[in-house]
Amino acid sequence: MLTSSDRRGFLRTSLAGGLGLGLATGSALGGPAGAVCREPLLPQDDPDPAGRLRRLERVRKRYVYDFTRLPPLPMVEKVPASEQFSRPWLGQGLSLVADLVENFTHRAGGGNGGHVLACRRVIEMMAAGGAIDGGAANALLRIARQAAEPARGGRPRSLDDYAAIFRTIAAPAIADTFQDDGVFARQRVAGANPLVIRQVRGLDDRFPVTEAIFRSVLPGDGLEAAGQEGRLYLADYRELQDVQEGFFRGTPKFLSAPLALFAVDKRTGQLVAVAIQCEQRPGPDNPIFTNHDGHGWAIAKTIVQIADANVHEAVSHLGRTHLFIEPFVIATARQLAENHPLRLLLWPHFEGTLAINELAHLTLLAPGGFVDELLAGTLEASLALAADGVRTYRVDEALLPNALRARGVDAADVLPNYPYRDDALLYWNAIHRWVDGYLRIYYRSEADLAGDLELANWYRELVSPDGGGVTGFGENGTVGGLERLIDAATLIVFTSSVQHAAVNFPQFDLMTYTPNMPLAGFTPAPRSRQADARDFLDLLPPLPSARHQLAILYLLGMLHYTTLGTYSAGELCDPRLQGPLDAFRVELERIGRVIEERNRVRPPYPFLDPRGIPQSINV
Repeated sequence: MLTSSDRRGFLRTSLAGGLGLGLATGSALGGPAGAVCREPLLPQDDPDPAGRLRRLERVRKRYVYDFTRLPPLPMVEKVPASEQFSRPWLGQGLSLVADLVENFTHRAGGGNGGHVLACRRVIEMMAAGGAIDGGAANALLRIARQAAEPARGGRPRSLDDYAAIFRTIAAPAIADTFQDDGVFARQRVAGANPLVIRQVRGLDDRFPVTEAIFRSVLPGDGLEAAGQEGRLYLADYRELQDVQEGFFRGTPKFLSAPLALFAVDKRTGQLVAVAIQCEQRPGPDNPIFTNHDGHGWAIAKTIVQIADANVHEAVSHLGRTHLFIEPFVIATARQLAENHPLRLLLWPHFEGTLAINELAHLTLLAPGGFVDELLAGTLEASLALAADGVRTYRVDEALLPNALRARGVDAADVLPNYPYRDDALLYWNAIHRWVDGYLRIYYRSEADLAGDLELANWYRELVSPDGGGVTGFGENGTVGGLERLIDAATLIVFTSSVQHAAVNFPQFDLMTYTPNMPLAGFTPAPRSRQADARDFLDLLPPLPSARHQLAILYLLGMLHYTTLGTYSAGELCDPRLQGPLDAFRVELERIGRVIEERNRVRPPYPFLDPRGIPQSINV
């Protein structure tokens, strides 16, 4: 059986290798090894400024903004041929689709054999040198989706029915532990969406947890004391309270906007789940649940997981990585010449981003697609949630140290076990030093920065409502000086690599087993604390939905293409960069050792292993 460890870091190459489609994990934009190096030049130093302008004008015709695909966000009107998926990427996709076809057809009575044939036809097309464009990638998703369609199935009779979906693909380890309260709490700091909890000193009127309730869960501690000592944390999903709920093939879906209280146990330092309220407005028909409530507590935890899954997919993943980065790709192509130092730095971190976003728009975000069928809201509501997530995401607030500080989760002395924070900060600091060292080679003074007209145009286009619509970037109508440019470039590189990895790759380990993290509920929030095992099962999605959840999240969570810190021979070949680049790579190796050691003494957090962090958002 295939497990996540079989896949992470490298993939089976039987299909790809048979096509001559090596994994090429060190590839990047800029051409094959031996490509001619572009001499980095600021526009004011270019001996041929007229030729530089003509080349930029030609590029602008290929990168045009489109505000109609996901209003009001900008996307590219048409993905240029040079930005389409590579053969190595499609080779990995084929291998994963083959896994899914085998998994779903490996059952008594066979069936779905036509999907195996369809998979072979795509392989043959690629072997014959067929076109590599969005159509080939679309075919992969279509095959996977068709293979996931069950001959029959409906409501689960027990949790075993969800485990039975995994045949040749092994169920992730979370299937055996998801009901544990410690595992539930840990997913707030090491899960698919470790970006929600924030420190609170006390609770407002929406969530009337009493001292007695608190002490029933943590004897010898107190609500007020925990708040005063900075040990109180809240997961608040209020942004979901107005989301219009959708349907799964005629069956209504449900989505709550819960409040979940956590506290750091002063004896163990571990985060503990204290209480959950399933809706925002308190009242007798909206009870507060604790671990004393049996099946009611299991239902309440699952309602939190459903809310977290919807915020994760729409906001943290789609909105604040994929859609946030797209305008930076477009503006960089349109306004910075191919030999501009900033473009040369950023471009490897944009490989595949326009292509994967277009594929998502045509398939996953389309009517009847993944978002429409599986997420709890209507398609329009889920896309509006994603768009709002981007519009409210300011560059200055998104800088990792600032984001952690704003949520009150930066202090390791009061929240000692936060794997996402601790590992991500290692990368943030390393990327910041690399970007700082790189940019200071070319901008030796603020005058060099001020004289760069291409950079000024890049900035103006990014922050313009008619362009990127980026907020919280710059100062007084300019980029705001070298320090702010370094911060912004660090955020772009970090988001395209580390941040996307942190929210994308948990999708297999934590989300393919539907009972841990359903994408929708199928009964409304409970109005009392009394519940039984059947009530819990009724909340969970039907089995056809779970099969599709496995199919799409296996593909998204297991395709690793390129590796952070690896550049092709045609990129970043200025000899002055060798020192900073070598230092960056050495630091990435050190980070890998630190994380490996951490994972020996904590429940493993594998999602930020440097061997599994791609250069760019390409899946």
